[in-house]
Amino acid sequence: MAFRVIIKFFLTLQLSALILLATGCGLTSNQIVKTQSFGAATTKIGKLGESEFENIRIRIIEMNTEFVAIDKTRISSDLNINKPISPEATAVRVAATKALKSYGELLIELTSDYKKENLQRTANSLMNNVNVALGFNFTQKDKESIKKVIVGFGSFWVRKKKADAVKQIVTAYENSVNQLADLLIEDFSLEGTAGYIKMYDSTARRLRDISIYIINRGEEYSAFERYRAVEALVMSEEAISRAVKISKMARNAIEGLKKANSELVKIMKKESYSTGDIEVYAKQTQELINIFQVFTN
Repeated sequence: MAFRVIIKFFLTLQLSALILLATGCGLTSNQIVKTQSFGAATTKIGKLGESEFENIRIRIIEMNTEFVAIDKTRISSDLNINKPISPEATAVRVAATKALKSYGELLIELTSDYKKENLQRTANSLMNNVNVALGFNFTQKDKESIKKVIVGFGSFWVRKKKADAVKQIVTAYENSVNQLADLLIEDFSLEGTAGYIKMYDSTARRLRDISIYIINRGEEYSAFERYRAVEALVMSEEAISRAVKISKMARNAIEGLKKANSELVKIMKKESYSTGDIEVYAKQTQELINIFQVFTN
């Protein structure tokens, strides 16, 4: 009888442990799924943005070089490879995209079975890049939300701790994520003069104009000079087409990021919400990835 009581006790204890593991994670299945979906899309946006800012700088340097090479009126002082961008300005943009990538990765890691070291590395990356991109020190709320991750997890309640961290981080970083998104929206806008994609487009149009001028005055230029002008024209036309297409799709995806971010906060707070914005955001991100691949290939 006593043996049966002991067996029953241990079976009950095991069942209780399983229930605690199942419910102790602190997140519903819907919260986990939507957090991972948002995290995956945000990680992709960050990776694309990082490579695109570096690519824009390289392409502008190439077009500036080509412009001076085919325009006989230009001299060495006109070859300013950092115009209208600079390594420092590009580094800030890269930090913003790395911050979004780290944020997405962190959300995925906190809702998956990732090691403590991965969480700490990603959390540190998030803090460092947000600080560079937005140029301000963390508030106490920001520090506390990340501290849960930096301190690490190692107890029986690891899932509960991770769940608490997810909820606090999503809420604490709502404004920071929106500010990072606003920076990217500005840089992917063809309006105004400050955006990177606008500067890329303007450089391409300047190169296109001089190329057309040379091609249309063929009798004044050698066959080789005309050939260089044709190559420059093709380069510029491709860049203009790329800028227009990517600008529109990137802005749509990043605006979708802001809506999805707001929706995720509501999900964590268990407020009234729909999951449409996160689903749309994931779709827009995939479409953006596809168009990048088209222009890259």
